[in-house]
Amino acid sequence: MKQFFRRITQAIGDFFYDISCALARLKPQRKRAVSGIKSKKRKDMIFYVCMLAVPLAQFAIMWVGVNFNSILLSFKQYTDADKNYIWTLQNFADVFRNLFGGETTLLLSLKNSVILYLITTFVTMPTSLIISFYFYKKFAFSRALKIILFIPSVISSVVTVTCFYFIADRGYPQIVELLTGAAADGLLVNSETRVPTLVLYNIFYSLAGNFLFYSSAMSGIDNGVSEAAQIDGANLVQEFFHITLPNIYPMFSTFLVAGLAGSLIGDYGMYAFSKAGGMTMDTMGYYFTRGITLDTTGQTYPHFAALGLVLSAMTCVIVFTARAIMNRLDPFRDERQEVKV
Repeated sequence: MKQFFRRITQAIGDFFYDISCALARLKPQRKRAVSGIKSKKRKDMIFYVCMLAVPLAQFAIMWVGVNFNSILLSFKQYTDADKNYIWTLQNFADVFRNLFGGETTLLLSLKNSVILYLITTFVTMPTSLIISFYFYKKFAFSRALKIILFIPSVISSVVTVTCFYFIADRGYPQIVELLTGAAADGLLVNSETRVPTLVLYNIFYSLAGNFLFYSSAMSGIDNGVSEAAQIDGANLVQEFFHITLPNIYPMFSTFLVAGLAGSLIGDYGMYAFSKAGGMTMDTMGYYFTRGITLDTTGQTYPHFAALGLVLSAMTCVIVFTARAIMNRLDPFRDERQEVKV
């Protein structure tokens, strides 16, 4: 019996000894682990600062610096070729007179930009959503179609404009002559077909790439939701409007608002068409590019600086109003607000 208790006592003592040795070994490892965590956090912070330094420096120089100079330039008016100037509000008066004072090139450019935005948006956005839903459901030939539709966004816009120009202005007359024997003008040369042709190009080019974002957003939808809807008897149309579209509403609204922000300054490929040799239509982006490019003396720079400020103010009002409306139309607005809280 004494030997039995001696063994139990020795086993208990060995157990606590082993525990103390293990704790002694763990203590320096904890210090090393804590120091390692601090070192990792320090390295992560250095990496984070280095990665942010370049874009912040670019933002400070290319946006803050450039736009600050543009704001000052909008209040100047050059009095001679030596660029002596006076401070005035005449540039803003000229801008408002050209915008609201009759049929001017500036007003025509603004109208064309708005028309192009509305047409491309209300044609390409539903089409992109339908195509994305087709890819999301993985119907037949979805992979091949995805590659074909994505190609225009990979190729440079200059290349696509040049190809489109040769097809519309060089290939179309030859095809018509070959089929009917009658001579025909190019689609861009003919004033009656020029605008529809340029609209068609923008629709085609806008389709490329948009469906990738929509299909990526759709892939994040829980499959159980779609399966439950199918069990309840929902068809594809009902699934699209009642499940898929509400779940990707944030991206849908973001694309719509972002398109509004760029609609008043968009070039819509007009400068590339002019360089390719094709006829163009006036848009706000092309109005800026052409005016600044043709002015070799810089005398009209204050006018364009004032115009840029006016368009920026108009864009802010339009974008913030559209954003407020889109947020109110969000079907999951209450749920998303609860998540934010």
